[in-house]
Amino acid sequence: MATQVLPAAPRWSITFDRPARIQAAIVAAAFVALFWELLDFIPAGGFGSIVYRWVHEGDWSHGPIIPLFSAYLVYLRWEPIRRCRIRHTWVGLVILLLGLGIYQYALWGIQIGYVRPVAMMICLLGVLILLCGLPVMRYAWLPWLYLFFAIPIPQRYYFRLTDPLQRLAATVAVGVLEVFPQVETERLGTMIHATYAGHVHELSVSDACSGMRSTMVLCALGTAVAFATARPWWHRVILLASCLPIATFCNAIRVTTTSGLHIFVDPKYATGKYHTALGLVLILLAFGIFLSIGWVLNNLFTEERDEPAAAGRPA
Repeated sequence: MATQVLPAAPRWSITFDRPARIQAAIVAAAFVALFWELLDFIPAGGFGSIVYRWVHEGDWSHGPIIPLFSAYLVYLRWEPIRRCRIRHTWVGLVILLLGLGIYQYALWGIQIGYVRPVAMMICLLGVLILLCGLPVMRYAWLPWLYLFFAIPIPQRYYFRLTDPLQRLAATVAVGVLEVFPQVETERLGTMIHATYAGHVHELSVSDACSGMRSTMVLCALGTAVAFATARPWWHRVILLASCLPIATFCNAIRVTTTSGLHIFVDPKYATGKYHTALGLVLILLAFGIFLSIGWVLNNLFTEERDEPAAAGRPA
């Protein structure tokens, strides 16, 4: 008796053809419209408020770059993403409803601003799983998580984290300046008082120099270096663990250099475009340090290859 062969179950996989791109654009537009929330009677916390802070607050001017690099991380993983099966999409619906519930409760209930961006990110996670399936998160979790670097931290926590960093950078700068002859320095909080050649200089350590602004940028840079190329997991752990020390080191260099320019050269070189240029130089320095650590890790262990046995080798 012949055995009846059942047709194979369809294998739904992720595509990005023209209809899929149109659908993605519609979903993205609907997502932005739903969470835009830039109204006078609603406290800040929606997508529109985040974009406003990106444009008008220097501490978060790096925000627009984060989604671009997140998209680049998706591009790097596109081939395995494209081969993912679309499975367990119901998990995305559950996460989406959970995020919407948290968002609405934060909007009309507890009125805590930072909860709304987090709820928005939960909704984004739900949309990704709902449209692409749960297996895709094996490759998409990092681009999604990377977007948190673009979400402004609440002011009360922001200043609590900024003040210790400023004090540390000011302490390092005072210690370095005291090495120079005829220089008397003293740190009062985040202020540096220096006397040199009969002139008294008062310098204030700004947030841009040593606060969360530069720390967030450098930590985002380190995370990008850790995951932009294929490397073992323990390499990435070391690179991630080095983000905060490297950011602190570069911040201290920036404050010390700025103070030295103000005292020994001319105060104009410690402000304005010169100050901005120094910040860019130190970002390049941090990038070089991250690349150097990655190079050391790549060359720390080398695999020994067995030489092929020569032909006719005597036994």
